[in-house]
Amino acid sequence: MFIRQVSIKSMACNLSGRRFLAIAALMTCFLAISCSPSGPADIGDNQPPADPGAPVHGGHLRVALEGETNNWLPGRGNHVAPAALTVAMALFDPLVRLDHQGRFQPYLAESLVPNGNFDQWTLTLRPGVLFHDGTPLNAEAIKWNFDNLHKRQGSVTFGSIRDVERVEVVDELSVVYFLTKEIVPFPDMLTRAVGWPVSPTAVQRYGDEAGLYPVGTGPFELVSWRRDDALELKRNERYWREGLPYLDSITFRPLPDEDARLASLMSDDMDVIQTLRQHVVARLREMSGIHLYEQIGNSSGSAIFNVQRAPVDDVRIRQALAWSLDPEVLIEVLGGRGISPVQTQYFNENSVWYSPTAAAAWPQRDQAKARELLQQYVNDPQRSDGKAIGEAVAIELMCLPEQSLIDLAQMYQALWAAVGFEVRLRQVEQATQIQSAISGDYMVTCWRSSNEQDPYIIFTNDFGPVDVQPLNYTNFTHPVIQQNLEILQLAPEFEARYAAVEQIMLLLAEQVPNTWTGSTPAAVAANPRVRNISDWTFPDGRPGDGMPVAQVSWAQVWMLDDAALAAERAGQNTDN
Repeated sequence: MFIRQVSIKSMACNLSGRRFLAIAALMTCFLAISCSPSGPADIGDNQPPADPGAPVHGGHLRVALEGETNNWLPGRGNHVAPAALTVAMALFDPLVRLDHQGRFQPYLAESLVPNGNFDQWTLTLRPGVLFHDGTPLNAEAIKWNFDNLHKRQGSVTFGSIRDVERVEVVDELSVVYFLTKEIVPFPDMLTRAVGWPVSPTAVQRYGDEAGLYPVGTGPFELVSWRRDDALELKRNERYWREGLPYLDSITFRPLPDEDARLASLMSDDMDVIQTLRQHVVARLREMSGIHLYEQIGNSSGSAIFNVQRAPVDDVRIRQALAWSLDPEVLIEVLGGRGISPVQTQYFNENSVWYSPTAAAAWPQRDQAKARELLQQYVNDPQRSDGKAIGEAVAIELMCLPEQSLIDLAQMYQALWAAVGFEVRLRQVEQATQIQSAISGDYMVTCWRSSNEQDPYIIFTNDFGPVDVQPLNYTNFTHPVIQQNLEILQLAPEFEARYAAVEQIMLLLAEQVPNTWTGSTPAAVAANPRVRNISDWTFPDGRPGDGMPVAQVSWAQVWMLDDAALAAERAGQNTDN
């Protein structure tokens, strides 16, 4: 279990009054989430060694990803898919990251400290950090990023920081984030794109094309990007973490076809592949000659509904679509039996946020109930799709052209058709799917929902005001969510926060802005010479949070050369 807490410097003992008590409460009892950093017990002989050996410098790593990204500039790019997140860990450094216990810890930042009301947060940077182009990372750069990339209309991240009013420079390395209200879990906002600083010099130089030429502080810097072909990176020789990165270079290639990606590893065309598909994980578990890393968190397969598009703007239709489904059948189609447990809410059964009450309330496996709701809509003279009474209800499902997802879409189609829906399938590539979800150009789409962030951040992003939150892909909002977000925003006590989360999930079980299938297995498979895929650490040696959604910290990955690999195998043979 991960216990997520607001991280502060060890100077907490110098604090007093309300500020100390609130922080003490945070450090002991609240913001707890669950994650499963280790793989299942039934993996065969392809488990990575418990001791990866001594780090080795050098080598060129080839990585196959599940998809391409549209733009690499934070605030403009759609950095939500696992492929984008894992590449981002090579190009950028988050200001804040999570440790192995799920606690917020400064990473690129040296410290992040709240005032007594949690509406002002002082961030201090590490000294001497440079962007890839030699521009210093300083307080002015942080303010410039905030003002020009994030706090502007049209930014993908604008809605996520709508409660951050401004950033003010204190001195060369310190800024203060001024919030419009108290937000206890504010550090979580700086773990994703809002907290990935880029060079102001580079963005101003490249202008509208800045997303093609990312310049961060990360362990690797851009050599070239050929969209839909390859992203070539080289070692950042001025990286702020001494001795890192270990690798000389990385090539990232998008290979959306799961079979092609798997074949690229087995043929030695690629050294590392990522997958979040159950049937591929099942195949990888049976293979030898590789190292397999797995991690299951809160992310789950789902179908999301655009509630501004008829007929799924009507709750009866959404409920009918949910009641039609059998998640175990959908998991079976995905090849996930024994891999993905059924999910009924934003948090899996191992999470302390999981609610048995919400699980029992989730609509599923009742086609008679689905038909009843569908007929209510069909016979309604005011039905939202504008059709006449008695006419069939048409649904369009958008999904990706990957074989397991084609099979999944066809099973959705069959289950929905069985109760009387007419279902049309639409295939698009992942980058198009994400952009369509942001712009609202869809009715229903297969999706992955939830993650390892704090519930306040998750629900603020997913159900924030439509006019300012582009990450609200369903366009669903509700007063009950907003009321309970206020509790999650302010309350340090776990019990109060749990009750608020449960109320939101009970509402979602009633209003159904999305459906659920099963927990998503995040897996990375690698050539045995590749080491340390998941065991990254902070500068002080503190363990990190592994590889959630197959997001790898590339700075601390290394490759054994032929001699080192041969010596290791010789030693294993001697031991046997």
